[in-house]
Order: sequence, then C-alpha cells, then structure tokens
Amino acid sequence: MAEDAARKLLPAFDTPTGMPFGTVNLLKGVNPTETPVTCTAGVGTYIIEFATLSRLTGNPEFERVARHALKGLWESRSEIGLVGNHIDVMTSKWVAQDAGIGAGIDSYFEYLVKGAILLQDEEMMSMFLDYNKAIQNYTKYDDWYVWVQMYKGTVSMPIFQSLEAFWPGLQSLIGDIGNGMRTFLNYYTVWKQFGGLPEFYNIPQGFTVDKREGYPLRPELIESAMYLYKATKDPTLLELGRDAIESIEKISKVDCGFATIKDVRDHKLDNRMESFFLAETIKYLYLLFDPDNFIHNDGSEFDLVVTPYGECVLDAGGYVFNTEAHPIDPAALHCCKQDNTEKWEVEDLVREFFAVKPKTEKFRKEKADDLKQQDSFLTGTQNRTKTKHTSALHCPSQPFSSKLSILGQVFLE
Repeated sequence: MAEDAARKLLPAFDTPTGMPFGTVNLLKGVNPTETPVTCTAGVGTYIIEFATLSRLTGNPEFERVARHALKGLWESRSEIGLVGNHIDVMTSKWVAQDAGIGAGIDSYFEYLVKGAILLQDEEMMSMFLDYNKAIQNYTKYDDWYVWVQMYKGTVSMPIFQSLEAFWPGLQSLIGDIGNGMRTFLNYYTVWKQFGGLPEFYNIPQGFTVDKREGYPLRPELIESAMYLYKATKDPTLLELGRDAIESIEKISKVDCGFATIKDVRDHKLDNRMESFFLAETIKYLYLLFDPDNFIHNDGSEFDLVVTPYGECVLDAGGYVFNTEAHPIDPAALHCCKQDNTEKWEVEDLVREFFAVKPKTEKFRKEKADDLKQQDSFLTGTQNRTKTKHTSALHCPSQPFSSKLSILGQVFLE
C-alpha cells in the first residue's frame, strides 16, 4: 500500500529541475494548470520516507527522486549560502526570497539532518552544516533567528514564528547544545508571556503580530524540549513540559477534545483541533516525561532477531522521527532492506553450488531440515526468536559515517 501511494506521487517529480510540484492528483497526475511554485519545505521533505521505502522494497526510484529534489535546492542556493521560501520548480527561480528557518523552509533543514543520521549519509550532513554557517552568519541576532533577503542577508522581517521552535532540537542533534539551549530559553519566555506560542511574534516590539495571534497547539517547542532534555537533563525543560500541560488543560480543553487557541492575548478558542496535536504535541510531551520509554533506548538493551541468514539487532535506540513524529528504527531499516535479502539469497546459491557433499541419507536429512528451517522463518515465527539482550560494551569502533548520532549528539571528526 505504501509503495502504491508513493508511485502515485512520482509524476510530481517529472520537472526539468527534479524538484516536485506541490500538488498532484492521485488518479490523473499533475494538473496541466498546476502552479510551478512550491515552498522549499515542500521540495525537500521526502528523503526519510522515500529512502526508507526504496530500501524496504528494493525499488531505488523513490530515493532517487528525493535526492534529486534535495540536489535541486542545494544547487539553487544563493552565493551567500541561503535558500528562499518559494521556488519555481520548472526554472529554479526563487519567487519568494525571504530566507529563514521557519514556515516554508523548516522541514528541509530537518530532513537534511535526520536523513543524514538515518541513512548514514555524510553528504547530506555536509550540506546542512554549510547552510548552518550561513544561517548563523546572516539570520541570528542575540540567539533569535530573523528573516533576511537571501541574496543580500539584510533583515526583511524581525519575526519569530512558532514553527521555528523546532530549531533548538535540531541543533541538539548536531551536538550544538549551548546554542540550542539559549535559543530555546528565548522561545520559552514567549510561551510564559502568553501561555502558548503565537504564530508570529515581533522580536523588537516583544508582542504578537496582527492576525497572527493564534496558537493551534503546535508541537515544535515541546519537541525541542524533548531532544534537549535527552541530551542535558536540564530541569528547565521539564518546567516547560509542565507549563504546556497546564496551559493546554486549562485553556484549550473542551467537551470533545482540545481546541485551537484563536488569540493568545485573551485565550479565545477556535472550533477546531489540528491533527498534529495528537500525532506530535501529545506524543512529545509523553516522551519528555517518560525517560525509560523504548524510544529513548541508548543501545544498552536491544532485541536480537535470528534469521536463517544471521542475526539482526533491533530496537537499540536512535529512532529517527519524521516531520509528523512517526519513529523509524535505523537498525530495522538496515536489517530488513531488500538488497540484504537478495544478497543472502545469492550467498546461499553460491554455497550450494560449491558445496561438495555425498548425497547420503544423512545429507538429505540435513538438507530437509535446512529447508524446513528457512520455510518456517518465511511463513511463521517458529524459527524467529526475539531475545532481549543487555550490552556489556559501549559502541565498537566504527567509521565516521556509522556514528553520526548518539544520545542526541553528533560526533564529527
């Protein structure tokens, strides 16, 4: 089903630049009248899901188009290393030239980091680190991040957007804990001012922006708190979690759920509840206060799955969340990827070809037992054991590409 759904998205990538259209009809493909203008995040937020699908199915097309889209954005960056907000996917021309870390751009940066960790991809990490240098040079002021003109670096909007609150958590994933905490504390002061994060906050004026006063119970600040707490154990991060729970419970709770806050100044409510409140906000709050959850596993425990071809280590931690907070186990992705199965099958054929054994009754019995063992693995769980192990060792010595993220930090050589 996942592969079928992804195939229906592929026509969107059929552009001269490889960057996809923002909308595709799942039955008929891209509408001939579809606008070629797509936000940066809409172009750059495929690699986690599409690469996972490619590796599980053995079809490289999904990962290929996602990487091509990332490359299209990378090659379209300005001379000072920034990307804008919206781009024409037919011509690579920037339509909106405001550069920042918020709406329209945010998950592009998120997926470069998380894609690098999930896929052990040094190139993606290198791309992000180059972007990060430009972001720090041109958009950062007193641990706030503003919007600037992508070609000149001049400030265009001295605004903090609530969607930007994911950034401190992302900084923790590359090991930049100090900058992440300082920026987080800036954002936390806004939360304490209103009991939530307004969609837009004017930094010089210290107040909300007209017609952007709402708080739809977004998860980004709580997400950052979870990552930073995992890395630092700083109790301030638990205080944010407590404040979030109390605010949401006191202000937003209604008979049928939790309503969007229409205006953080007077806490008027809107008649809607966004899906990301359940998918992300509540999930990150839960994980913030549950340090023993399997999601936080540090590798000291893991499940060992025995297959006819060898042992697979699963649930050892290091889960990578996609932008909607769905966790992916990197170990499972590595163990279950299709080319592993094909490699094992080839190895079996080679072993059988070169095996020189007399076809005695004992040999026939051994062969029958082997086939029965493999068949039971493929059709059931008789030969599939799942045993919890406790590691007595730290991570063994590995090449750089294999130790990108441990306990919320990336170790760069």
